[in-house]
Amino acid sequence: MAENIVAHSFEAYRKNFKLISFFAIPSLLAFFIPTLVNTPVFAALGGTFLRTGSIPDLSASDFGVIIVALLASLYLMSFAIANINIVIKSQRTSTSIKDEVIRKGLTGYTLNVFLLFLLGTIALLIIQLLTFEMGAQTWLAPLLSLLVWLPLFFAPAAMVIDEMRPFRAAQKSFSLVFSKLPYVALWLFASFVILSIIDAIFLAALPHKLGSLAVVLINSLVIMPFLVVFQTQIYMSKYTILT
Repeated sequence: MAENIVAHSFEAYRKNFKLISFFAIPSLLAFFIPTLVNTPVFAALGGTFLRTGSIPDLSASDFGVIIVALLASLYLMSFAIANINIVIKSQRTSTSIKDEVIRKGLTGYTLNVFLLFLLGTIALLIIQLLTFEMGAQTWLAPLLSLLVWLPLFFAPAAMVIDEMRPFRAAQKSFSLVFSKLPYVALWLFASFVILSIIDAIFLAALPHKLGSLAVVLINSLVIMPFLVVFQTQIYMSKYTILT
């Protein structure tokens, strides 16, 4: 079945490359916004991450800028992920992409994904701050972050494909991660390997800052969209007739 899911993912990505790439553009802006507003972030493996240790040194105005940048980034990322899921849904269920994007993608789906991502981000930030103060950031933070990640992994697909409400989608994601654990592990392994290879190539060929930006660009427009497609195909494999 794994071969079928991978094959479906590549085929769906190939057939819908232009649309998927178009809807991935907001994710590029989402990755770049934190760096453009001069927040204390660093780039790694195609993403941008907040330096937790810098938060206590921030002024109120700096913190306000970070919050606005974070909200904008999360919304743009939610928009990209929701609409890529709509593209895959339309291919499998023959629904109208235009109708889904206009009727639900711009409001319902995106807002629901944004809400869950926002709650997850707040939880992750709290975890990072608490474990930083406890001196347990290296081992406790990853474990607690995993508990936050589980309900979010399949939630966007559940909200778009099956039109679940956010809380129900989070519940479904949590249970489905365990029932589809081999495929989730394959997704994680593929993500890490692909991003590591791209990271190594560009950081070796270009100056560090330029190389990091190039990796973010490729991740936003190529790798992340494909991984979303792959993720959605894993979710849809619960319908055995589609696998």
